[in-house]
Amino acid sequence: MENMKTKYENSLVYQINSSAKYFEKLFEQFFKEINIGVSATEHLALTTIYDLKKCCQRDLARILLKDRANTGKLAKSLEEKGLITITPDIKNNKPVKILSVTKKGEVLIKNSLKLLKPLEEEIEKTFNEKKLNEIKNSLKDFTQVISKVLKIKI
Repeated sequence: MENMKTKYENSLVYQINSSAKYFEKLFEQFFKEINIGVSATEHLALTTIYDLKKCCQRDLARILLKDRANTGKLAKSLEEKGLITITPDIKNNKPVKILSVTKKGEVLIKNSLKLLKPLEEEIEKTFNEKKLNEIKNSLKDFTQVISKVLKIKI
């Protein structure tokens, strides 16, 4: 009786939502365990800024699917920890805040990526590169379909 799943639990919506929640909890747990001074969300923001070299707060909000107020709090926290700098600038004739990773932030990213390696290897035991690419592409396609139907733009 325990193994019986409801129709909803077998649905695509449930599977995607469930995976997202488990993934989020996994990273929250991981960053608490390694205790490097940033949360999973802060780490995601930091690595995104690092990957882009420099980005404005608006671009970070768009990529992280968060509002600018939330992204502003994230940026301020990372700046207070000495991991990024926030520099006022002008982009398209509008004032923006440019975010850049500091040397301290770069060191944290490099160290954390080493710590993430065993987790990546665990996933790769189950899914080869081809399968992981199929999953990513399917999720991208699904997200595009949903974003077209969504009335409020993220």
